[in-house]
Formats: sequence, structure tokens, C-alpha cells
Amino acid sequence: MMSPIYLFSQSFLVLVSAAAFWRGRGWERATAIVLLLNWLGTELGPDFNTIDPPWFGNFLDALVCLFMIYAALFSGRAWTLWAAAFQILLMANHLAFIRFHALEQWAYITAYYVWGDLLLVALLIGIIFPRRSRPPGSPPVNAGRA
Repeated sequence: MMSPIYLFSQSFLVLVSAAAFWRGRGWERATAIVLLLNWLGTELGPDFNTIDPPWFGNFLDALVCLFMIYAALFSGRAWTLWAAAFQILLMANHLAFIRFHALEQWAYITAYYVWGDLLLVALLIGIIFPRRSRPPGSPPVNAGRA
């Protein structure tokens, strides 16, 4: 049986991804694709056990982290900064569990889903509040201010 936190997080992922494909722009759609592929890869990968760190899942999350950092650096969208930050915290959660394997499983898994869900909230904000483009040739908002 699925845990409530897993069911909520996966349902939230599917809903936010659907919204990204329906109303999002390029970065929102690309992020949704990356997150859905991560979920699929995690589901098809080795099962999580209570003894070993989930190495395959950690690797996939590290790839998502690299993508989110790239998006934060080059997209020009504010939501990607938050999404990258939450993914970095998710990776810190993985590293803490690898280093201190005696951490309680419930705390590790709960923190994992909290950071992942907050990444989805950042993506949803990016979908709801798209960046408004400036007319060609207009100066940036802070141009001329010291």
C-alpha cells in the first residue's frame, strides 16, 4: 500500500506536470519532462530498502539538480532559482542519509518529499505567473538606476 505522503507527492507531480504542458512555457515544460523522467527512472530502478542508500535514485536526483542549476543560471526566470534551491536541499538530504545512515527512515523520506513538493510549488508559480516580456528595444526595468 502506498503511503499518504507518496500518494500526495506523486499526484501533485502529475497535476503540476499537466499544468506545465497545458499553460507553461519552454522552461516549465522542460522541467516537467525532467521530473517525470526522474520519477519513471526511480520507479523502474532498484527498490529502496532500509539498509542501503538509494544510489540509483540519488544519481537521478543529482541529474535533476544539475538541470535545475542550469535552468536557474540561464532561464532568466525567478522560479527556477527557488526550484534549484529546493533540489539542492533534496540532495543535501540524500548526502546526510549517506553520511549518517542511522537517521530515521521516516525523517529522511519525509524531508525528501517536502523538498520535492516545494520544487513543484516553485514550478507551479512559474506556470501561474509567467514572465512578461518587454517590447523590443525597451530598456530593462532598472536601467539607468545606480
